[in-house]
Amino acid sequence: MSKLQETQRRNMLMIKLVWGFYIITVAVNLIVDQSVYVLNPPVGLLLGVVLTFLIMRRIAPEATMLLLITALYTFLLLLTIKHPFVVNMIFLGLLPMITLLYMNLKATLLSGTLYTVTSSYLFLLKHDDLFPGADKTDVVYFMIYGVFACAFSILFTKFVQSIWKGAQQNARQLGHVLDSVDIATWTLDMNEDSVLVSEGITQITGYPAEHFRTSYLALTGIVIPEDQYLIAQAQKELLINKRSVTIECRIQRVDGYYRWIQVRGTPHYNDYGHLERLDGVIIDITERKQLEDRVAYLAYHDELTTLPKRALFNMQFERCIEEGISKLTVLFIDLDNFKEVNDAYGHSAGDMLLKEIAGRLSGIIRDSDMVCRLGGDEFLLLLVGSDARDASRVAERIIESLSRPFYYMGCSLIATPSIGICAYEGGPCDLDSMIRRADEAMYEAKREGRNQYSIFTEITEIAR
Repeated sequence: MSKLQETQRRNMLMIKLVWGFYIITVAVNLIVDQSVYVLNPPVGLLLGVVLTFLIMRRIAPEATMLLLITALYTFLLLLTIKHPFVVNMIFLGLLPMITLLYMNLKATLLSGTLYTVTSSYLFLLKHDDLFPGADKTDVVYFMIYGVFACAFSILFTKFVQSIWKGAQQNARQLGHVLDSVDIATWTLDMNEDSVLVSEGITQITGYPAEHFRTSYLALTGIVIPEDQYLIAQAQKELLINKRSVTIECRIQRVDGYYRWIQVRGTPHYNDYGHLERLDGVIIDITERKQLEDRVAYLAYHDELTTLPKRALFNMQFERCIEEGISKLTVLFIDLDNFKEVNDAYGHSAGDMLLKEIAGRLSGIIRDSDMVCRLGGDEFLLLLVGSDARDASRVAERIIESLSRPFYYMGCSLIATPSIGICAYEGGPCDLDSMIRRADEAMYEAKREGRNQYSIFTEITEIAR
């Protein structure tokens, strides 16, 4: 809130106090005088109407503030001259304290000066009526009180302003932090059924903050349907179990994109145990979720070729066994001349070759099969529902595919494969044993001249 807006808000409060004071004063004087003549002079009523007009029209808030303070002293001065009661002097003495409502040095100085002048003038003019038996020299006490009230008000104002300044600085720093991490605060007032959301919600959702202040449903409505059950569970925890909650869900932004958010909420109850409000924060955790997904992906996939790693290969094999698939075949592939390519053209050429080979292998197998990079220039294939004969045909297609050259910076590269095959056709099975036997068959293919395949045939069933 700007300084002028704050002054305007306090002007609104002060004019209400002025009208209340004016009405009470009129009522008291009507009871005492039993006449409407107390409304004369009409300066109080006139000033009240003029000031109300200026405040309602938001015309020059600071100037209106000073005029309002001056009008108060003018009204009390004329009222005390007309009705020299001690109570009016007491009200006059309270005005410097009332002016502290503004926490404004200009208002404080004006109020202190006006009090010193008006109280001294009234004492000298009406001291016999107000304080019978008092000497005119006693006016010095009113002057001392005026100086004291002014000094106290100035010191108090400066003290509070320094606290406000520090609080505003902390708020700005916190705002910068919240803006940098995409955080919004929210409050649901249960009594007024209103929602207050900070401006950070715009950065997270793309919607203006006003969009969510009309209804709580506007805030929960941007959560995608698949995650709405999380909102229902959180509401149960907050409203029924009376516990704080933290959930992670997805929302759809105004531009149609999806984001991950973390929502935290805490219930607040009054002394009678009635729920008053819910407070919380909304944090955009999309980058964290993407990083988690990336880490999870790399845990099971090779970063260079994007092929599955051995862990995922094992999981696929176990899944096939659990589903009762009786025909499974493992192919162990080793590139014959990969080291020569690395030595001749560098590791960048070797990396390119591995990625290209991974692509060709993936293009040969079916969706139900799997190819994984075991490490270096070694690959594993799992053929589902295939026996040794089927695997032989796949091995032939692999040899034919890799016989076509790869091109790197205008150079033609060839990487021939040696392939070992081990078939499983039911019964207890140990994947490690199958891979070891496929590896042995692969070395047999190398001994036979490379760029060919060999089938492990020593046993037909592998004991666990």
